[in-house]
Formats: sequence, structure tokens, C-alpha cells
Amino acid sequence: MTAGDPRTGDWRPIPDPTVLTTAQLLGEIAHVRELVAEQLKAMSSISEERLKGIELQFTERDVRTEQAAKAGKDALDAALKSQKELVAQQNEANRAEAAKTESNFAKLIEAQSARTDELKERIDRGEGSTAGAADTRTEQRLNMNTVIAAVALLLSAVIVFAAFHK
Repeated sequence: MTAGDPRTGDWRPIPDPTVLTTAQLLGEIAHVRELVAEQLKAMSSISEERLKGIELQFTERDVRTEQAAKAGKDALDAALKSQKELVAQQNEANRAEAAKTESNFAKLIEAQSARTDELKERIDRGEGSTAGAADTRTEQRLNMNTVIAAVALLLSAVIVFAAFHK
């Protein structure tokens, strides 16, 4: 190696190590850039795979959610249909029970009416005013008790009917 030109004040040796060092440094920088680029590609590939896995998980979750929603809807539809059928059966039973109660009450009224007619006839015939009056009071008490019993029976039937149909 020789020294630079002292006349120009350049004391750098020839060949100039600065130029060689810069060239070598630029080569190494290029090599580092290549390594970084390769690492970025690898990281990008890994990130892509992870994102695909996450996307798959979301897709599977959506499918499970849809299946659960469909199963819930089907179960609700079946329960509503069953409830509707049960209500229809209950309404039919209520109608039958109401008809039966109405029939029994009508029979009770008819019997009471016949009894009242009999009493009227006896009064019209004048069957012994003393005995008739006493019998009438007794009969009226019995009739009143019968009416009260019938009303109590009807009221009990309505209460039982209402209690079972709530």
C-alpha cells in the first residue's frame, strides 16, 4: 500500500480502505435486507395460517350457533304445538263439565219448581190452615235449605272448575 498524494493533502492510502469498507458494508446491508425480507415472508405466512385457523373457528362457531338456534326454534315450536293441543283438550273438558253442571242445575231447578207447584196446589186446596201453615213453614224451610244447598253445590263446582283450569 502506498500513501496518498501529499501535494494535495490527501494522506489516504491507496487503495483507499474507506471505499472498500463502504462496498463491503453495502454488500452486508443487502444481505441483511434479504434475510429480513425472508423472515417477513415467513412471519407473514405464519400469520396467514393463524388467520385461516381463526377464520375456521369463527365459521365453525357460526355453524354451531345456527344449529343451536334451529334446535331451540324447533323445540319451541313443538312446545307451543303441544300447549295448543293441551289447551284445546282442556277447553273441550271444560265445555263438557259446564254442560254437566248446567244439566244438574237445571234438574235441581225443575225438582224445586215441581215442589213449589205442589205447595201452591196444597195451599189452593186449603188443606188445613193450621197444619198447612205449619207444613208450609216446614216445607219453605226445607225448600230454602234445598235452594241454599243447590247454590252451594253450584258455587263449589264453579270454584273447583276455576281452580283446575288456571
